[in-house]
Order: sequence, then structure tokens, then C-alpha cells
Amino acid sequence: MGPAAKSALGILISCALFLDLGCGNPCATQGAKVEGAVRRAQEARADLYAPEALQQATDALRRAQQECRLQASSFYPFRTYRNAQALFDTALQKAESALAQSRASEALAKQEALNSRYEAGMAVNEVVVALRKAREMKGNAKAQALLGRLDGLRAALGELQRRIDAGEYLPARELGGKIREEAVRLQGDANRGALSSPP
Repeated sequence: MGPAAKSALGILISCALFLDLGCGNPCATQGAKVEGAVRRAQEARADLYAPEALQQATDALRRAQQECRLQASSFYPFRTYRNAQALFDTALQKAESALAQSRASEALAKQEALNSRYEAGMAVNEVVVALRKAREMKGNAKAQALLGRLDGLRAALGELQRRIDAGEYLPARELGGKIREEAVRLQGDANRGALSSPP
């Protein structure tokens, strides 16, 4: 092989290595970027608020990584990163979508949890008014049972606030609904004459 041929071959090998390890290889340039996007979506609790988009992102990333391993083990002239690039693009798009959806859904869930806390608190206040007479009926078992249920509602309100403070907005919203339902039942029991019966 003459000097010119060796020089040309050297240039071709250098170019091939550059394309394989540099900007022509998405496995070397896109993997960390997409992994970071998926991680940000996970940190934003996309598993709760945008699970479908997050799952699509992680699936596409996993398949892209598999494609990278497949191409790395194939003979160079037949190596192509088109599928890996397409999968990385899909994974990045889905991860960014999951992040945006999660942030919007969490903000909505927080507002709904705060609304639920307010409504639950108002319902419990109405029960307090309905049970004023029960506090004077020390020997009445029914009155004391109603007051015990009121204490349970107050404890539940404390737990609801703890969940909101911890960012557990979906469970907080659900608990607020249960508190309201129990408060309505308790008020109904108080208003149906349970406090007027003799001890």
C-alpha cells in the first residue's frame, strides 16, 4: 500500500472514529441529556401527576440505550444510529411533556386540596354549633358519643393539614372529602333529636 493510500485510509479511520464517538453518535451526546430530562420529571413527581408521559419517556430511553448497545457491537460499515436518535428524540419530548404536565397537575391538586381543607373546616364548624348542647349533657352517652366523633373530625383536620404541608395534595383532597361527609352525617345525627332523648 502506497503512502497516499495509507494517508487516505488514516483519514477515513479518523473520520469514522470521530463520527462514532462525537457529534455523529447520539449515544455519546444525547444519553446524558435525556437521562437528565427524565430525572427532572421524576423529581417533579410525574409518576403521580403525569404517569403515562413519564412511562413513555422511560420506555423510549431504555429502547434507545438498547439500540446504542446493539450498534456498538455491530460491524462499523453497517452501524447506524438513526433509530437511536429517533428514540432519544421521543424520550426527550415525552420527558419534557411529563415535566410540564406534572407541574400543572400538581398546582391544580394543591389548589383543590386547599379548597377541600376550607370546606372541611366549615363543615366541622357547623357540627361544633350543632353540638353546643351536647357539652352540657355530661351523663348522656349519646351526646358523649357525638362529641367523640367531633374530636375525631378535628384530629382528621390536623392530618389533612399535615398532608398539605408535606405536599401530599391528592391524599389531602381525598381526606377533605371524607371529613365533609362525616361532618354532614354527624350534624344530621345531632339534628335528628339524638340530644333531646333522656340519658
